[in-house]
This record gives sequence, structure tokens and C-alpha cells, in this order.
Amino acid sequence: MARVPGTFNPKTKLWEGEIPGTHEPSFVEPPLREREGDGLHAAFDFGECLVLLSLDGGRWHISISHPHRHPSWDEIKTVRYRLGGPDLVFAMVLPEVDRYVNVPEQDHVMQLWQLVGGEAEGW
Repeated sequence: MARVPGTFNPKTKLWEGEIPGTHEPSFVEPPLREREGDGLHAAFDFGECLVLLSLDGGRWHISISHPHRHPSWDEIKTVRYRLGGPDLVFAMVLPEVDRYVNVPEQDHVMQLWQLVGGEAEGW
């Protein structure tokens, strides 16, 4: 599958390939279980993490959060490949200081955005 994110009707297709790179020795991949979304996002449970998938402005957006800590790198990259498949390019964007948005209630949320067109060249 070149582009795994599909319609949210009835279930999002998950890429079942091997997640690239190494993992921390203690990491065990939990199932990514779809739950009822809000109509704008597909929602998933991934262990203790909440994952939201949406199509925003022509690009896929993945949000992963944990209630008590930042999601681990293994959690972030596993969710990225399961939902985004092997052929898309995603980035975590850290904007300039004046445009940085964060509130204490969302302190443990990581955002991944699909790079499109020329943005993805060379990655």
C-alpha cells in the first residue's frame, strides 16, 4: 500500500510492515485500536496514548499524546508508520518562538505533519 491513510469509513487501514530503526529494549508495540472519532479525526488508543489522524489542508496530521509524560520516540515512530505507511514523509515542526503554541493541558502532545510536494523532496 503506497498511501495507507484512507477513509475513516468504517476502519482506517494500518500498515503492517516492519517499523524501521531500532527500538528501546523494553518497548513492546501495543495494538493500535480505532475508537469512535469526532467526524473530523479518526481516533485510536495505542497503549496509554491517544492518537488522532486527520486530513488538514491536503496533508495528513497525526497527533499523539500521553496523559502523564511525553510519548516516547518508539511510540511516535510506530504510530507514524502504522498510520502513514512507508511512502509518505512526516515532520514534527518546531515553529519560531512567537508562533509556538502550547498550554499545560496539552503539554504531552506531539504533532506530525505530512510534507507534500517539494517539501518532501530529499527525505
